Amino acid sequence: MWADACGQIFFSLGVCMGIMTSYASYNPVETPIIGNAMRVAIGNCSFSFFCGFAVFSVVGFLNGKGSQVASKVSSSGLAFVAFPTAIDYFNYPNIWIFILSIVLFTLGLDSAFSMVEATATVITDTPTGSKIPRKLIALILCAAGSVFSFIFCFNWGFTYFDVVDHYLSVYLLLLLGVFQCFGAGWVYDFDEAVKKAPKMSVVIIGAAFWGALIPLSFSSVFFYPAQGLWAMLAFWIIQIIAWIVSGVTSGLTCGDFYRNVFMYGVHKLGCAISIPSCTNGKKACWVEPFIFWWGFCIKYFFPFAVTWLLASATAADVAKPYGGYYWGW
Repeated sequence: MWADACGQIFFSLGVCMGIMTSYASYNPVETPIIGNAMRVAIGNCSFSFFCGFAVFSVVGFLNGKGSQVASKVSSSGLAFVAFPTAIDYFNYPNIWIFILSIVLFTLGLDSAFSMVEATATVITDTPTGSKIPRKLIALILCAAGSVFSFIFCFNWGFTYFDVVDHYLSVYLLLLLGVFQCFGAGWVYDFDEAVKKAPKMSVVIIGAAFWGALIPLSFSSVFFYPAQGLWAMLAFWIIQIIAWIVSGVTSGLTCGDFYRNVFMYGVHKLGCAISIPSCTNGKKACWVEPFIFWWGFCIKYFFPFAVTWLLASATAADVAKPYGGYYWGW
């Protein structure tokens, strides 16, 4: 459930899909982005929270009726099975199903618009793509998307669509999120970090993080699911030990170790996105706390949480194929 929820919020926010990056690329370079990012995130999540009441009301109603589709609580099953079933109990169901159809159509339309825009922006930023009219690129992308989506229109199309939606939302988006955090927090600025600090002190932190995260997350959910909390606790104990060992062996002051080893990469990125939001470019009092919170989440907490969600989703799908479908799907 948590993996589905995380995939859904990734999709609705456009995180790790290049959509917000493409939209933001139209801003001037010095434009403050923290306020815009917060407004988008809070607005989207508030709307999702409001919609949750409608979802729980419908699912609760179907449970009260003893409906066989009451278990359809997410993804396409909720939109195309649970909601239409509940509407059958309404007065004037034809009017309500028409409204639902309009809602789903407009949702699909603006989702397609954002995805086409993100892809077209990347293409037009290339030397070859910049020579092609943007309208032609959009036409080709829409035509290709229409052709490849036609496979969902067959009698087994809904099953295939449900499976594709599950594996893309749960696995691909979350995996992209982990990879992007890996690039921003561990690959970016690595060369500068090893110039400013002993290479071993930098490597110790990375080896302890990824060397403990992947084995502990997957082994705990597959072999010791009841001990998951203890595995998470062991992971963070390993990290604290690694931070202490790295700090001692680096020979740096606390401030230099924090910037150049513990938060290398994300500290520079945090400065780049936060200082333009300050008055006259001066660093405000909230900048360093923000950089620590944002950088720690990107470098340490987010990969930890999402990798554990990926491991849990994998274990669940291995134990019982998604939706009870034949494993070949």
